[in-house]
Amino acid sequence: MNLKIRINLIITFMLALVMLIGAGMMIDNAQEDIRAEVDSTTVLALHLLDAEVSHYTSDYEWANSNTDDKISIFRLQSLDNVRHLRIEFFDSYGRLRDSNRPPISSNANIPPDWFEHFMGRISTSLKSTHRPIIVNNRILGELVITPDPSYEIAEIWHDTIGQLSLGILFFLMVNGMVYWAVDRALRPLKKILNALTQLEHGNLQARLPAFSLPELSNVSSKFNAMAQTLENSTMNNHRLTQQIIRLQEDERKNISHDLHDEIGQHLTAINIDASVILKTDNISVAQESAMAISAVAMQMMEIVRAMLQRLRPAMIDELGLSASLHELIETWRQRNRGINVSINISSQLGNNLNETIAITAYRIVQECLTNITKHANARLVTIKIEPQADYLKILVKDNGHGFDTQLTSQGFGLAGMRERVEGLGGLFQLTSSLGSGVVVGVNLLMNIKVPK
Repeated sequence: MNLKIRINLIITFMLALVMLIGAGMMIDNAQEDIRAEVDSTTVLALHLLDAEVSHYTSDYEWANSNTDDKISIFRLQSLDNVRHLRIEFFDSYGRLRDSNRPPISSNANIPPDWFEHFMGRISTSLKSTHRPIIVNNRILGELVITPDPSYEIAEIWHDTIGQLSLGILFFLMVNGMVYWAVDRALRPLKKILNALTQLEHGNLQARLPAFSLPELSNVSSKFNAMAQTLENSTMNNHRLTQQIIRLQEDERKNISHDLHDEIGQHLTAINIDASVILKTDNISVAQESAMAISAVAMQMMEIVRAMLQRLRPAMIDELGLSASLHELIETWRQRNRGINVSINISSQLGNNLNETIAITAYRIVQECLTNITKHANARLVTIKIEPQADYLKILVKDNGHGFDTQLTSQGFGLAGMRERVEGLGGLFQLTSSLGSGVVVGVNLLMNIKVPK
C-alpha cells in the first residue's frame, strides 16, 4: 500500500469518526429539543382544553341534547396544526368521537424503521394526559392528550439526510484534494530515487535540485553534501591507492637496489676471496682472504639487519613496544642532533599489547619523526605515549613552522596514519597552523579484535 492511499485511509477514518460523533451529538441534542418542545406544547394545549372543558361544564345544556353534536363540542379537527400532540375525545363507552389531524399526512418524509426505533426512546419517556369530562355527576367521556414526536423525528431524519449528503460531498472533496496534494508533494521523490539509483550505479556526480518544500529542500542539501563527501572520499581513496602502489614499487626498487648493489657486490667479493683460498698454497694469503670474507659477511649482516628493520621492527617481537620505541627515537636523535627530544613513555606499556596495535603505534611515531625531519624544521619534539582506560594515547608534538590544514593537502604519510588508526576504530587528530608547529594525537583501542 503506497503512502497516498495510506494517508487517504487515515483521513477517511478520521472524517468518518468525526461525522459519527457529530451525528451522535446532533441526535442527542435533537432528542432533548423534541422533548422540550413537546412538553411546552402539551402544557399549552392542556391550559386551552381545561378552559374549554370549564366552559362547557358550566353551560351544560348541550349535554341534554339528543343530537350527535355533543360529541364534537371540542372541534378537535381544527387543531390539526398542533403537530406534536395527538388529542382524542372518547365517549363514555370508550369510542373515539373526535381527534385532531394526524401529524404526518404524506409518506414522503417517513424515516426508516431503524431510525424511528433509535429515536423511539423519546416516545417512551413521554406520558399521556387524561382529562375526564363530567357534567352533573355524569361522565360524558374523556380527553386523551398523547405526545407524538413522529413529525419532529421525520423532520430530523430529513435534516440528517441533508447533512449526511453534505458530509459525503465534503468527504469526497477532502479526499480528492488530499490525494492531489500528496501526489504533488511526493513528485520530488522520483527525482530523489533517480539520484540514489545513479549513486548506486557509480555516478558520484549525481545531485538533487533545490525543492520548494522546506523539508525536501533540507533533504536535497543533505543529499548533495553526502554525495560530495562520497565523491571526495572516493577520489582520496583512489589517490591513496595509487600512492600505496607507488610506495610499494619504490620499496621494491630500494630492496632490489640494496640486493644488487650491496649484497651482490659483497657476494662477488666473497666469491673472489673464496676462489683465492681454493687456488693458493700460501697460508698467509688464504688467511687474508678468509678475514676479508669474515668482514664482508659482517657488513652483509648489517645490511640485512637494516633491511629487515625497515620491513618490520624485530625488536617489537623480542623486547616489546616500549624498548622498540626507545631504540627508534634514540637512533633518530643520533641522526638529528640539532633537535631536542622530550620522551615520556609510560612504564605500564608492557608486552601484552595486541600485535597490530603495537605495530601501528610504532609506525605512527616513525612516520611523525620522518615528517619532522623532512618538513618541520623544528628544534623541539615532544613524544608522549601512555595507556588511558581502554585506549593507548599517542601524542607527537613539534615546534616547527607548521602548515595550514585547510589549504595544504595531506600527503601519503598523514593519510596512511589516518587510515591505519580509523581502520582499527581509533581516533586520529591533526592540529597545525602556520608558525605553531604540528600536533598529532592518536587514541588506539587496545582490546580491539583485529580480523584476520
